Amino acid sequence: MKLRIIALVCVFALPMEPLRADFDGGYRAYERGDFAHAMTQWRTAAASGDPRAQYNIGIMFAEGRGVSRDPRRAITWWKQAAEQGHVQAQHNLGLAYVAGEGGVQDYGVAKQWFERAAKANFPNAQYSLAKLYQLGLGVEPNDTKAVSLFRSAAEAGFANAAYNLAKAYRDGLGTEANLEEAIRWFEAAAQAGYAKAQRNLASRFARGDGVARDDVEAFKWASLAASQGVDASAALRDQLNGRMSAEDRQKADALIAQFRAAE
Repeated sequence: MKLRIIALVCVFALPMEPLRADFDGGYRAYERGDFAHAMTQWRTAAASGDPRAQYNIGIMFAEGRGVSRDPRRAITWWKQAAEQGHVQAQHNLGLAYVAGEGGVQDYGVAKQWFERAAKANFPNAQYSLAKLYQLGLGVEPNDTKAVSLFRSAAEAGFANAAYNLAKAYRDGLGTEANLEEAIRWFEAAAQAGYAKAQRNLASRFARGDGVARDDVEAFKWASLAASQGVDASAALRDQLNGRMSAEDRQKADALIAQFRAAE
């Protein structure tokens, strides 16, 4: 699915939520690929009004797991869960209306669902709502509101939000420009594995832009970004490799191994 605003998390990328004891059999069935059995288990619970089961059935229809892929039916199930306060279902509904899944694109309705989940402090929804305000989709553009929402999601550890907050501080959009804060949030996103933030830090360390020049750090971040397919970072990594000492390269390789071991 291609969304204009996304860098949002893909509608169907959210994992199945951990299930309680009553759902263990269905969850184990799902994990081993027995989707028919999982569906049977969750339909019974959904019929009794359990929002977790309703959400999971929606995921199965959205992804075509054991059933024909049917975005409309996914939305129907998510709505049942969302009305009961299930924040992941609320967020998925918002994303579905942004993308036009099920045949209807409606940014205003998407905003309503994002707001409900954002008020419950769901960082994915805070980020998605921020993108609507940033781009003026279904709302008047408002960079200040976007930054506030990015900050809430970033402080909860949401890497995409940290990256967008960093850019806001860098560019002075919705907040005063502050390079120190920008770098702090670029680093937070990079540490969380966000490739674009890793690319940004690599370039900064290579040039000494806002940070002390450091080829070891630059090589580390360029290598990590390149491993996620960032071509510009691959070129920078190779350039740095040509000017680094063997000792510095060993230091960088050790930092990369340390980072990957902590993932």
